[in-house]
Amino acid sequence: MVEKSDKLVRVTLPSKRNIIRILGFCVGMFMWGYIVYGFILFTIASQKSIEIGKNSVPPVQPGGMFFYLNICFSLFFLAFLALGAFAIHRFIWVITGKEIIEATPQTLKITKQAFRWEKSKEYSSEKVSRLRTNTQPLSIFLPGKRAKNPLGGAGMIAFDHGGRTSTFGLEISQAEAEQIILALQEVLHAQTAS
Repeated sequence: MVEKSDKLVRVTLPSKRNIIRILGFCVGMFMWGYIVYGFILFTIASQKSIEIGKNSVPPVQPGGMFFYLNICFSLFFLAFLALGAFAIHRFIWVITGKEIIEATPQTLKITKQAFRWEKSKEYSSEKVSRLRTNTQPLSIFLPGKRAKNPLGGAGMIAFDHGGRTSTFGLEISQAEAEQIILALQEVLHAQTAS
């Protein structure tokens, strides 16, 4: 959705809700939760076996190989929890996420919003140059996503700001990107034209 006024262009890009993708996330989250539940039960059982070992005659002291297995298990469990947190973040993005791009003659503001959480970046319009469609190759591992940023995917629209290239428009086509670029350029370059 593109809203235009004399000094402002606001583009709202909602995430694409695909029922297959949502169902896949639900199944994945169920399996993740079940495995976490199993890890917790295993940890409780391990602690109880250590207590029983300490109370036995003669007492059995945990250590050696058991200590190293416990460390490896803990590291794997923490990594698995982080993976689940990332999956929850992506699921929330698929359900409620949207990008809001606001361009004025002074600034270009890009906001990523999911529920009430939002993250914004603001750029000076004077330093924004080469607003274009992103021509980076598609990722081998994530079909349909650009290769630049594996954590959130790179957007279809790219621009240079200072010495860095930034992107936005995560889930739009090239045709949509070209229309958005034209709308944004009218306002971003209005100050230099006058």
